[in-house]
Amino acid sequence: MIFSGFRRWRIRRLYNKGKWSTARRYCEAELTTSNRDFATELVVRCLYNEKRWQELLDFTTRYPEADRGTYAHKAKRKVAEKTEASEGIPEPERKQDWDVKNLLSNWSQEGERLWLRHPWGWVHWDMPAGFSLSEIHPALLHLALEVLLFPWVPETKEWSVEPRQPGIHHSLSYSGGIDSTAAMMLLPEDTILAYHERNFTSMLNHSLPHSTFKVIQERTGRKVMIIRSNHEKIRTYNGKQTGFSSANAACVHLILLADYLDLRSISFGTVIENTWLEKGLKYRDFSNSHYWNHWPKKFKKAGLSYALPINHISEAGALKICQQSPFLDVVNSCLRGQGSQWCGTCWKCFHKNGPLGREIDPTSKEISTFLYKKPLRTAQHALWALKVQRLEHLAPHLREHIADDLSWWDKAYEPGLQLINEDLRDIVETKTTTYLEWMKEPYALESIDLDV
Repeated sequence: MIFSGFRRWRIRRLYNKGKWSTARRYCEAELTTSNRDFATELVVRCLYNEKRWQELLDFTTRYPEADRGTYAHKAKRKVAEKTEASEGIPEPERKQDWDVKNLLSNWSQEGERLWLRHPWGWVHWDMPAGFSLSEIHPALLHLALEVLLFPWVPETKEWSVEPRQPGIHHSLSYSGGIDSTAAMMLLPEDTILAYHERNFTSMLNHSLPHSTFKVIQERTGRKVMIIRSNHEKIRTYNGKQTGFSSANAACVHLILLADYLDLRSISFGTVIENTWLEKGLKYRDFSNSHYWNHWPKKFKKAGLSYALPINHISEAGALKICQQSPFLDVVNSCLRGQGSQWCGTCWKCFHKNGPLGREIDPTSKEISTFLYKKPLRTAQHALWALKVQRLEHLAPHLREHIADDLSWWDKAYEPGLQLINEDLRDIVETKTTTYLEWMKEPYALESIDLDV
């Protein structure tokens, strides 16, 4: 034990001096000794500091217990960034400058690829056969520009064209996750399901949703339309990580396909935490919010109803619906899983997979970090998730909130039905009653004001 402790001290001293390569070589000699746990973790840290990303990933594949932090996750991001840099950002053959005065001139099409020239470069969508830019109503193109660029290009918010007439089909911006699957279960069975997929190398893994789509088609005959795009890169030109420019950019593929698919509505799997609760922390009258009084009007100008079929349901309610669905064995919200297996260590696994009884590691670095962050992410649901999984001991600072009666949290909030457009409201209400109980007045939801 003395010699073992001395070797650890010598290796740690080398590491602290920044002699990572030497420390790593000494660690590799300890992988078969009693110092194995110490050595594997330090090898990962050394490889990260040496910027040997792929070797780090290979090592954590051989020794999965080695990554007690988030080094593998960060290394994957670095590999993705390097790959992207070598691949470059695609551009069309016929190039043009950004035109802020004639916004619609920034759209073009080559083959089945739709292009958008934005102020900093190009993004594109790979559209289905038969799609034609010339047949898209101008209001749809303006709406797409607004949801993609309004945070940085204020000119996109002001547009006036002849309104588009609504089509006949309902649609859902479908992710394959818990919330959007709950929305699918409450919507008419002929609702068109469409998934946005990144067509560039990134941390996000699409294999889990693809496995869900396959089972949905096998069991119901419903096919999920997949539209590949790189529009999530727009944010990166403005100092942000890859992601949606705005919440509504998640449905931009359906906006652009609205004439092709003859759409009358676009639905989102948006739950109580993002509607009636502000950041999951405090109740607000969402029906009088700026958000609700802005976006449905803009979508209406483009002949589209803005539908929130689960605005009256929490994440816990969405879980309960999925538990009663034919897809419980395949639906998943984890973004890092492989094939049909979730990662078990991310925040989504904690508050989505854990309550479903799926195996997770609640002591993982990410989950532990998020539980101690303030404000607590998806706060009300996170408290419920701790309670139902009996994990209160992981967050003693939240115990006074967890002790409250949270049995109402997986029930439906009836006032939310009034936000659902009339041609969907009755079927959503009927199906909600099939799966869930209704909250009783006075609504506990309306008293939520968390300081966590």
